[in-house]
Amino acid sequence: MNRIKEGLLRSRGILVTDFDGTLTLSGSSLHGAVHVLGKASGLAAGRDRLFQKMGREILEAAGDLQRKEEEKKELYKKAEVWWQKQMELYVREKISEEILKKTAELLPPRREALELLEFCRRESLPVWIVSAGLGNVIRFWLEAQGITENGIRVLANELYYRGKNPAGYGEIVTIWNKKDKFFAAAAPEEERKLFFLGDKKEDLRWRKNNEESYGIREGEIVKIEEPA
Repeated sequence: MNRIKEGLLRSRGILVTDFDGTLTLSGSSLHGAVHVLGKASGLAAGRDRLFQKMGREILEAAGDLQRKEEEKKELYKKAEVWWQKQMELYVREKISEEILKKTAELLPPRREALELLEFCRRESLPVWIVSAGLGNVIRFWLEAQGITENGIRVLANELYYRGKNPAGYGEIVTIWNKKDKFFAAAAPEEERKLFFLGDKKEDLRWRKNNEESYGIREGEIVKIEEPA
């Protein structure tokens, strides 16, 4: 932990971190509402149908690292459709912000990660939380942990509300397109060092130079030394 803090402070870098499984120990910001509403809910049934229809095939295919580049692109397009249908499900089932707040309360924090966020706030170092989960839940989670959003940007899927019910959603963010979404939104200068933190390979090494990557390994935050 000290290593990433020292690097961020020395270079005045940017922390780019995943959320689920990185800032949290377990659970999912996108699917946590299922646990709040229960397995008999319409949200749970709809999510399971989508997984059987699309998700299982996509996740199994994504694990094949030998696929050709064109096949991967097609797969990632299908993944965006799957994520989009999940967002449509949240709108259709009228998942309220109150449910999302309860979802945020279910996600246990990784204490070292909270300490890192607080360090960045104290030292005025910018933080981007880039996630394929729900930005609404992430912000409720930050609030529940007593972390001010000052200096923190959340780039994730968003539900937009009109009154008590969701009326729509924003651009779709998946684990495979969030790298491109980040660079399009943040446009970080080449001289600004990026520090990546995540629990999956898709969270790390988004840039080949002027970066450091830190992964969650057996519950610890460790520097990834393998070449980009």
